[in-house]
Amino acid sequence: MTQTDPGEGARRLGEGSRQPAEGARQLVDRARDAERRGETARSLGLYDHAIEALEREQDAALLADALRWKGTLHREQGETEAAYRCYTQSLIHAEKCGSISCRAHGFNCLAIIAQRRGNLLESEKLYTQASELAGKAGDTRLLGMIEQNRGVLFNMRGNFVAAEARYSNSLAAFERAKDDEAVSWVLNNLGMLYTKLGHYQRAIETFERGLTIARSRHDSLVESILVLNLAQVWVGVGKLDDADRACASSLAGAQTRGDHLTIAEALKCRARIERERGAFHESIATLRIGIFEAEGLEDRLLQAEMLREFGQTSRALGNSADARLAWREAAESFEDVGAQHEAAEINALLASLPS
Repeated sequence: MTQTDPGEGARRLGEGSRQPAEGARQLVDRARDAERRGETARSLGLYDHAIEALEREQDAALLADALRWKGTLHREQGETEAAYRCYTQSLIHAEKCGSISCRAHGFNCLAIIAQRRGNLLESEKLYTQASELAGKAGDTRLLGMIEQNRGVLFNMRGNFVAAEARYSNSLAAFERAKDDEAVSWVLNNLGMLYTKLGHYQRAIETFERGLTIARSRHDSLVESILVLNLAQVWVGVGKLDDADRACASSLAGAQTRGDHLTIAEALKCRARIERERGAFHESIATLRIGIFEAEGLEDRLLQAEMLREFGQTSRALGNSADARLAWREAAESFEDVGAQHEAAEINALLASLPS
């Protein structure tokens, strides 16, 4: 959810030696505008029409971009395999048109897919390829995005100092470029890091700054993600009513968009709120729905987080057997995706259970 390829399309439209058909250009512009407003089905339909027109026009550069943007929309909905197919097709057309920048963007997006699937070595390799190509192309914006995405890898591995440094470098670069869209995404990742570290006031300030940007841009997708992550902070500081309202708002928006990834994240948040209120049976029921929602998303980290929460609530109910089963599976998943910090926490919880 936190990783994306935001906004680079608006800058690239019209670049290149050939001018695409105005109809195709307009379709792409409308697709991206619908995407920002959270009109997912309409956006995907417009992308399909634009891609069909661009194939007729044989404009490989814009076709590569449109396929990649469509893929990112699928990815943000949790439709990982559909995103992967779009990205691989995008790279084929990037090779045809000889665009180094298009290839760099394609490798960056494939790295995010590998990361979501838990293939961190493959992700590192693809980020390196993307970075080398972006440097050759002089694409400083993409270099900033790759820096941010590598920060997510450090975060997953528990190297929080390195993660914050990568995020801060990326944020500074986008601030200098006055690229508000990219700034909002980096602020989201920074806010999540501060939440994990328990630096709640810094997290609140960071998320609220991101929300100001998203709302000024009428970017409902980014706003929904930021609101949900802010809900996690409200839980951390004990403001459960605020957390509940934020979670409900994000969940409603995700359901309207058909955004299964955010739905699953929101259900995980709601289950934690219920657990904090002592509504343990309700929490278990919510988690079962969330785990079912997450099954088809190919997001190993999210699945592990769901299982961790299930174990917490099971222990609160006095059900050590279910807690042990959930935590063992969570620990294995965290280890598989390289989230050593989380894996160590789960192993400590397992050790605390009665024999």
